[in-house]
Amino acid sequence: MYCTKCGAKLPRDAKFCMNCGKPVAAIVPAKVVEPTGAPAKAVNPVASSEGVFASAAAFREAAAPAAAPAKTVVPAFASEAADAGRHGSSPNGHPSNASSQNGSASFGSLQSDSSFSDPSSESAAFADEPEKSCEAGACGAPSSPENNPSPKRPETLRGAVNATKHRSRRRVPMVVLVALAMALAAGTAYAAYRVYTDVWLPAQQTQNERTVEAPEEITYSVETRSMDVSVPVDPYDAPGKRESQKWYYPHLEASTQSDAVDKINAALEESMRSDVEKTNAAPDAAKDMGGAIVFICQYRSITLTYIDNDIVCVRDQRYDTGWGPHGSTTVTGCAYSLETGDPIDPVSAFGLTPEQAKSAVADAVTAYLATDPSDLLSTSAVVKDITNMCLISPATGSGVDVENPLDGCSHFYIASEGLVFATEDYQMGSYAYGRREILVAPSDGSLAKVGDTVAIEAPMGFSGSGQASSQ
Repeated sequence: MYCTKCGAKLPRDAKFCMNCGKPVAAIVPAKVVEPTGAPAKAVNPVASSEGVFASAAAFREAAAPAAAPAKTVVPAFASEAADAGRHGSSPNGHPSNASSQNGSASFGSLQSDSSFSDPSSESAAFADEPEKSCEAGACGAPSSPENNPSPKRPETLRGAVNATKHRSRRRVPMVVLVALAMALAAGTAYAAYRVYTDVWLPAQQTQNERTVEAPEEITYSVETRSMDVSVPVDPYDAPGKRESQKWYYPHLEASTQSDAVDKINAALEESMRSDVEKTNAAPDAAKDMGGAIVFICQYRSITLTYIDNDIVCVRDQRYDTGWGPHGSTTVTGCAYSLETGDPIDPVSAFGLTPEQAKSAVADAVTAYLATDPSDLLSTSAVVKDITNMCLISPATGSGVDVENPLDGCSHFYIASEGLVFATEDYQMGSYAYGRREILVAPSDGSLAKVGDTVAIEAPMGFSGSGQASSQ
């Protein structure tokens, strides 16, 4: 850029000439520019500066397809315009009409300042100014984004801010959706974790504990088995005569293998077999007895009377004789643990102490004799005799001949009605009065009451002359 007064070269951003002090603002910022290849057109001296700017804009639009650099066009035009000013003619060779237009200034004197008369200085100033003014958007080029074919950055700060806001608004919904999706996934995972830890695991633990604490319940069934026996009828009255019988006993079956059940079955079968073998070997004629009195078991039957998940109880009835006027019938009971298979006293299995059992027997016998008195004995005598011997084992006392009793046999047994006491012959009165099986302690929910008799008939297969009734 050059000073229009003295022609000194000035820096681009200078405000005053460093040589003569003229203000740089007096320089005209824009000139009419045409391509160098096109014929020069005369400049209307009366044209205003607005017309000059319009012509420059038209020229830029026409020259845009040729992609001519702005710095190449502007110096050529500036030089051509300077020559036209010196020779008083237009750039196309025609005479200039600047002097005939009422004294108007020529193209080289667009400014009113009289000092702006140096064409070379004007050309130099004009060569630098169009570049600055075009960069500022004052050369007539379109500044809107729609007319700019390849914008690379926002034209103004406001445009940049607006573009940034616009991009942010487009991206916010996607960010929100991603955040919501992540929150939903996290919530679902946490809910699944809580369900697993608070519901599923405790349920599994409870189920496992129940499985451990409550093993499969064992169920039981009973099969009645028998043994064939050859029984002497009467060695004195019917020597050599024998009768075939069947003696019965229960056999337990468990839903699963049980050592306790096997042990109970073995005890019942062994006790029965021992008597069967002895009876089979007994003499059937008096001459074979050697003059001695021989007691044999003419009949025996073991019956199951009670079973639950803990115990099983049997009633053992037998008839023994020494070939006198009559034999004796004995009823005993025995309970077994289904856990161990060992024999248990029926009284303790029912939940009574020995003293409670004695008191219960006294009350039951008294209640029974109140409705059916003894034919020989007083009530106090019967009660005293029975309570003194009720806890003694039939195998060791009371005069009853029991050779092969069950282990743990007792005068008591457990039935569905409750705890039962079985008396012996002659205890309640005469032999004809008979013996009784009396309820001494009812079971929970039982309709029976203390003093009632319980009738459990064993299967009978014997018809010999010595067989006695169970009552």
